[in-house]
Amino acid sequence: MSTQTTGIERRVLPERGTVALVYAAGVSAGMALGRFIPLSSDVRGDFGLSLAAFGWLVSGITVVGAALALPAGLWIARGDLGRVLGAGLAVMLLGGFLETVSPSVLLLYTACMLEGCGYLLVVITGPLVLSARCGPSTERGALALWSTFIPVGMALASAAGTLTGALGWRLTAVLTVVPAVVPLVGALTWLTGTGAEGARQHRGASSGGLRPVLWLSVSFSLIALLGVTAVALLPDLADHRDVPAALGNATTAAVSLASVPGGLAAGLLMHRGITPRPLAVAALAMPCAAVMIYQVSAWAAIAAGAAVLMAANGLVLAALYASMPTLAHSPYTLRRGYGLLNQAGCLGSLFGPPVFGFAVTHTGWAAATVLVTLISLVGLALFWTATRTAAVSG
Repeated sequence: MSTQTTGIERRVLPERGTVALVYAAGVSAGMALGRFIPLSSDVRGDFGLSLAAFGWLVSGITVVGAALALPAGLWIARGDLGRVLGAGLAVMLLGGFLETVSPSVLLLYTACMLEGCGYLLVVITGPLVLSARCGPSTERGALALWSTFIPVGMALASAAGTLTGALGWRLTAVLTVVPAVVPLVGALTWLTGTGAEGARQHRGASSGGLRPVLWLSVSFSLIALLGVTAVALLPDLADHRDVPAALGNATTAAVSLASVPGGLAAGLLMHRGITPRPLAVAALAMPCAAVMIYQVSAWAAIAAGAAVLMAANGLVLAALYASMPTLAHSPYTLRRGYGLLNQAGCLGSLFGPPVFGFAVTHTGWAAATVLVTLISLVGLALFWTATRTAAVSG
């Protein structure tokens, strides 16, 4: 018995090590999500893809999440979280390597969907591991940090993309696949034996059941939609404002990272005792920023407004993500909650850009300002409803 106990203790990381390992897994997933964006012209040229077909290649991972996140969250309830995280990373590695050697469009899309399955396991299991292995004083900060993995991973994928001219798109893509090896080894070495039940060991009375989780998930979908759409529309807005394409693309890349300091600031503030509810008020900054983005002609002002919107978006998303453990009343609800949260986020990311694009095409850029305002207010109201419902029921 003592030998077994010692073996288990050797595999247990301190909280900071666990956070770093899980975050590395998330960043690897973010790199997978952004892998093909900087490789667009080369990949489209090699496979003869239209812009629309390439768009589906980029969003293939999101499609899997939009369809399967909730059942995946329920399935994960039955497994060892460390092994599930490792399995997700392994599937991502397999799918990613198949993408880099694909000789045909069919295999390329199939590999992308396979990688999407691994991506889904990682993004659902990651926060569950953090909730299970972190104490109350660090959990919210860890979840806030986790919420930044997509922009950080996509930024690293964009940085790798600058090597395309020297290495070719296939070798460049490999550079965004191999980082998953490190968290894979770490998860199987240090995180096996982690159960989602541990995510509730340090909490007390139950909250308001599934209803607050549903409100939170819809709120998360709406707020996530605004960030993805703001970045997606910037290149078109640059063209509309007669800004050079190179400057527009550089601005888009820089603005997409502005959500990271917002998420980190949320984590720091929550670590100091500020609850997510007041932090969510930052959502009110997004309509103000939208006025600068869509109603002003000067590109510098547009870029500044977009950066403000993304920073506020990152802060609010971190606050929403960190609220899930306090709204879920059982390990089962927590697992289902993270499944719903990820599925809602994928749906928002999937449908946001085309809805905004349709509105802008038919009524002008003022429609984007109106939509940002309405969606921000509704998202904030739903989050406050979720936290109030949980507080009354708890």
